[in-house]
Amino acid sequence: MKTTRNIGSVLLASSAILAISASGSALAAENQLTFKLETTTNDHALTLPKIAYTRRFEDSSSLMLEKSWYWQDEYHDSGWPKHDEAFVNYSLPTFKFGNAEAWSLTPQLGAKFRSNNTRALAALRLGYHGEGWSLAGRYRYEQETNNSTTDEKSSVGRVDIYAHYSINDQWSLLYNPHYHFKQESDSPDFGTGDRDYIENEFIAFYKLSDEHTLFGGYIQRDRNSDDAGVDPGQRNSSWLLGYTMKF
Repeated sequence: MKTTRNIGSVLLASSAILAISASGSALAAENQLTFKLETTTNDHALTLPKIAYTRRFEDSSSLMLEKSWYWQDEYHDSGWPKHDEAFVNYSLPTFKFGNAEAWSLTPQLGAKFRSNNTRALAALRLGYHGEGWSLAGRYRYEQETNNSTTDEKSSVGRVDIYAHYSINDQWSLLYNPHYHFKQESDSPDFGTGDRDYIENEFIAFYKLSDEHTLFGGYIQRDRNSDDAGVDPGQRNSSWLLGYTMKF
């Protein structure tokens, strides 16, 4: 029953955002499909496939719908995944300013739907682009709206830094550290056993053509709590591979 409600919530949110996106003069300018596969480095490794559809509009706004799953060694080796997540994100039109409009400010709204909880998201991203490089920072607020395992609804903050560098017309690099922290004191700790944690993403992109891009990299995560039920004290870091197609 919960799964049915979550699927319905995803469809409702997606339809609402699509209606908002289509209501103005914004005409679809580009579509993109992204496929990603992660595998973690802990003893009971996770396998995490993801697929995302992004539609970018002529007014610089965009809508992303992402679906992800996971399987875990010795806990869930086959069949329908133990856990799945849907993610909806809408980026409002970007406001550009400064010399040569090098600065940008982008508000974002979204939601995450899991099998046991849902979250509402709001974010603001500030960026600057130079010749062959860019730097941006984003703050995102996440408010849990439903949780079937606890009465305490958590509020989480996330701060991202995006440092992107183009080596040449084909190769580019992205460094994305992000800091996650609880914004209240009532909900359970993170899996690290603390009220905050840090992750570091290192991604390399190889552009095959204007429409096709391959990418891969590594995500370093903080260690699990020593009291964790699975792989205590270990890192759940990930290796990842992906492919993006524009059409």
